[in-house]
Amino acid sequence: MLEILPLILLALPVLFQLILGTKTIYKPASLKFSSASWISFVSFILFSFIAYYIVDYNFSKQYEQYPNPIRCGMPLLGIVMASLFLLFILILIIVSQFLIKRRKESRSKNTY
Repeated sequence: MLEILPLILLALPVLFQLILGTKTIYKPASLKFSSASWISFVSFILFSFIAYYIVDYNFSKQYEQYPNPIRCGMPLLGIVMASLFLLFILILIIVSQFLIKRRKESRSKNTY
């Protein structure tokens, strides 16, 4: 379970933004778009640190089980790069949803 948990933690804020951001654009919701974006951004940063520590814990347990003087840090770099990539994706989603929301609001003002 701890092997897949970091990837799930990194994907949750992106999915949250996709679902709730789209919902706040097209339907009235109790949560505003800006607060949904901030929640997903802050939770992504928090979950990135948690995912890094989970991966570090997994590899320390593996190294205890199979002692070897040579330790590779590439999986840790991999989780950092995956975090940066998904952060870029999250920012793209937020910006595109913001532009869609702004265009939708300007169209509704022009029609009245």
